[in-house]
Amino acid sequence: MKHGLLVSLGIAILSVVAVVVFLLQPSGQVVDFKKWQYQSSAKQTPSSSLQVKFFGVSTLLFDDGVTQILIDGFFSRPSLYQVLFQKIQSQPELIRQMIQQQHLQRTQAIFVTHSHYDHALDIGELARQLPHTKIIGSNSSLNIARGGHVTEQQLIQVQPLHALSFGEFKATAIASQHTSPTAVNNDLGEEISQPLQLPARFSQFKEGHSFDYLIEHQGHKILVKASTGAVPDQLKNLKVDTLFLGIAQLSRQSKEFQQNYLDQTLRTLKPKVVIPIHWDNFFQAGNQPLEFLPYLADNTEQSLKILIQAAEQQKTQIILLSQPVSYPLDHTL
Repeated sequence: MKHGLLVSLGIAILSVVAVVVFLLQPSGQVVDFKKWQYQSSAKQTPSSSLQVKFFGVSTLLFDDGVTQILIDGFFSRPSLYQVLFQKIQSQPELIRQMIQQQHLQRTQAIFVTHSHYDHALDIGELARQLPHTKIIGSNSSLNIARGGHVTEQQLIQVQPLHALSFGEFKATAIASQHTSPTAVNNDLGEEISQPLQLPARFSQFKEGHSFDYLIEHQGHKILVKASTGAVPDQLKNLKVDTLFLGIAQLSRQSKEFQQNYLDQTLRTLKPKVVIPIHWDNFFQAGNQPLEFLPYLADNTEQSLKILIQAAEQQKTQIILLSQPVSYPLDHTL
């Protein structure tokens, strides 16, 4: 009897371990989407042309050869273990290296989409090392920067529909909606009311309202939508050339939600090119090749297939950026 119980317990433990191991595996393989992956060519792009680099989640560096603007700027990427069991913080040496490698001294502004750690963890350290760079975001995002002793002169509280200009870039924040809440992400609308000192628990990074950013540059219109959520009819009068579209947990939503999300974004904006973002495993270090989110968080393969099908139906080109190489943005596409 005792032996049988031990065998049953052993089988149960092994089953649990097997399930956990499976849930931590990437939900598909990036290589299976090679048809849509951008491959940089040896041909040099003129330095004056508008380019973008994707560093995972919704960190996007726009560069016209003179001025840079950065969306979010999340580079530290703590591991899943660190996120769950430790306080997390920015990595100053890593940020210093990124500034040197990507010439971020030319970054005039960092636009923060919302205040969860996978978007805003590094803004205080970036601002500290880039004292001439402005940080634009909600009061919650600015309180993360204030926790890093960033001067008020560097901080600009976002004003929806109010355009800000930096060099040839014009950026306008548009009030948005975060991805549907989950058991560990149920803080939508909650704010960070005081300066947030790092290190801090991931749960202290409250959402603090979400924003899309319309970026205009010499006739080219770009929309960055980091989260898989949309305010009804918010974008109905807008058309863009390039759409950076968040797809995190799209496959986990109902068919009705998926249809509505794509109606409010892709089908309304009618971009020439759509580039999915927020699909990668952000618990993985940034010096590793991007891989899909684990099954624990999403089925990224299915989320991508949903977007690809919708894009192809309206003859919108889909580009998958799977490494931080310069992708040329050209309004003549």
